[in-house]
Amino acid sequence: MKIKFEDHGDGVPLVLLHGFPLSRRMWEPQKKELVSENVRLILPDLRGFGETKSLADINTMEEMAWDVAELLDDLKIEKAIIGGLSMGGYVTFALFRLKPDLFSGLVLCDTTSAADTEEKRENRFKLIKKIEEVGSQVLIDNMLPVLVGEFTKENNRELLADLEQRFADTEPQAAMGALRGMAARKDNSDLLPEINVPTLFIFGEDDALTGTETGRKMHSQVKDSELCIIKNAGHYSNLEQPEQFNEALISFIGKQ
Repeated sequence: MKIKFEDHGDGVPLVLLHGFPLSRRMWEPQKKELVSENVRLILPDLRGFGETKSLADINTMEEMAWDVAELLDDLKIEKAIIGGLSMGGYVTFALFRLKPDLFSGLVLCDTTSAADTEEKRENRFKLIKKIEEVGSQVLIDNMLPVLVGEFTKENNRELLADLEQRFADTEPQAAMGALRGMAARKDNSDLLPEINVPTLFIFGEDDALTGTETGRKMHSQVKDSELCIIKNAGHYSNLEQPEQFNEALISFIGKQ
């Protein structure tokens, strides 16, 4: 599948993959600063999200990963720093398993290498059933309160309102397809000791979904990796505290 994307700037290729249920717009707070730091920033819309339409019953992490690999081939990019947040991180792990030679570096944000537990898988299917019944409003009611930190809830009503609108605009079929894909994803924890490229983990300190302990555990298994904890941020660390996030990312890229 040919996916829609943005391509900004010149320099070090950096591919950032968005989280669920957002689109490449998720990275708006990063664009200006990264491009000004000699970065070629490539922002795809994964299957079903943004301008990449899909009505499939399931969109797997592997299918999304192959889409990204095909995009990089079309752009004649042989190697790039590739990373993602949450679902985008799952796709990044899938891509590393499929095409490790594409990577000059890894950035893994508020995500996990582990497959869903049985409980998490069941919760995804319960969410799918609710979406079938009442639509995307369920994402706002059931997911959004967990995805942002308390600091954001108290101090950034503008971001909350924007996220509510983005969630509401999500195509129900796309959300369900991605949820099925995430529920079916493999455990990629075996890859961690094999990662041999510079790696940065970024986690919001108040991430209630994946948690900093997940970041610390993965960091301990990847040789010479870096871990940055973003203060006053939940699961959407790049949106909740963009200055801290950008500083960590630019520092990491500058070392490559």
